[in-house]
Amino acid sequence: MPRSLARAALALICIASALSARAADAPSPGDSFGDPSVPINLSRSVSLQDCVGLALGRNFAVRIQQFSVFQAVDAVTVQQAAFEPTFGFSAAKQFSQPTVNESQFGFPASSATETAALSINDTLITGATITGNYSLVRTNETPAFFPPNPSYNGTTSIFVTQPLLQHAGTDYNRAALESARLGVKISNLNFRSAVLTMVLNVEDTYYNLLYQREQYKVQEEEMRQAQQLLDENTIRRQTGILTDLDVMNAKAGVAAAKNLLILDQQAVRNSEDSLLQLLGDRQFSTLVGDVSFPEIGEPQVSFDRSYKLARDNGPDLLVALATIEQYKLSALKAKRDMLPQLNVDGGLGYGSYAASANQSLTGAWNGYNWTAGLSLTIPWGMKANRALYHQALTQVRSQQVAYDQADQKLVVSVRSAVRAVETGIQSVRSSAENTQFATKAYELTKAQFDAGLATSYLVLQSQNTLETARVSELQAKVNLLSAIANLRFLEGSSLQLYRINLPE
Repeated sequence: MPRSLARAALALICIASALSARAADAPSPGDSFGDPSVPINLSRSVSLQDCVGLALGRNFAVRIQQFSVFQAVDAVTVQQAAFEPTFGFSAAKQFSQPTVNESQFGFPASSATETAALSINDTLITGATITGNYSLVRTNETPAFFPPNPSYNGTTSIFVTQPLLQHAGTDYNRAALESARLGVKISNLNFRSAVLTMVLNVEDTYYNLLYQREQYKVQEEEMRQAQQLLDENTIRRQTGILTDLDVMNAKAGVAAAKNLLILDQQAVRNSEDSLLQLLGDRQFSTLVGDVSFPEIGEPQVSFDRSYKLARDNGPDLLVALATIEQYKLSALKAKRDMLPQLNVDGGLGYGSYAASANQSLTGAWNGYNWTAGLSLTIPWGMKANRALYHQALTQVRSQQVAYDQADQKLVVSVRSAVRAVETGIQSVRSSAENTQFATKAYELTKAQFDAGLATSYLVLQSQNTLETARVSELQAKVNLLSAIANLRFLEGSSLQLYRINLPE
């Protein structure tokens, strides 16, 4: 094969190798994640901020959702590749040896033909397709009858096809790319939703663990008081002041308090496992340190403010809007596909004939040709295309109704969340007062018992009332914290609170 053909083949091989090397050097999306199998250390005091930070990098649901973002970004690259040129190269060699020597009739006895061809194909944003070709044919005949021998025939051509109706227009040809970009936006919004949900789950689980541990402390205090009452009743029974019934009542109180303490301990362990699960821990051997109540205060809430934040920052409505835009792009393409196919074609070619490859490339062209034309194709009835267009319009209208439904649901959710915060503030106040009254009542009943004016049964009742009041106050605080967290979840303001920056 001539050197010019070999050099062209070597150049294409080098380009392909370079592109393959760049693709191999691209980082894998999964490499950006940490290893959830590595244990975490929570033995120190654990704040809610620490838990949210750990869950953001290790939570399985968040990590799974992040892969969807990578896939959506790759989908954009796939659509962009539709407008990238395609290069082609081919080479062939043909040898002809007749079975009968035809040289006596004026024809060569044998001929060898070597062909090399380069091509490039590209699609423009207007829908036009461009094809460029160059071919070089080397012919060597034995014996030679027509000079030059060997001969080099070079041909260069370009051909363009531009749709005028169906498949025409930048908006039509960009629709798939714009839809893929909207897909990236939707994936980012879904990722934001996953992060917001993760934050809310961590907050609720953290508050539940806090509640279970504080309830356990309350129950420990109840157990201590019940045991103290039993000890006092036992001594007074020995001195004849109290009866066996008083001792039995005290023993029953100790047994009931011990049973509740066992159940509370189980609830604490379950809450710790739930928190470790959200933090992506797989060993469940980590000891969770101290947790504490964050500052609550009395937040000022407003439906108008929260609803505006929810509409502006909440991912659900934004996903619905982006989906409507995707369906509109599909409807645009479907409407354009209802048109007939009308294409304008044009081409131009030049040829050369020389004694060497260099002359065929650099010498004068000895001929040219051109072509131009129109082609029209009309499907009979266009029923399928019309049906597809009607389906696309139906999807747009359906999604618009779904958006209104989601907006209505958001209004109800925000109203309920605001009401829950307002109710939680009042509940914390009233439960705190109830605890004060129950504490005072227990102290008075215990004083009467010590003076011999009340029975141990009344003391046990007073203890149970005080325990219930303390647990109710604790539950009211946790309910208020959960209501505030849920309102922040709807507003999307949890991200700002924990300084989480996500792609738009």
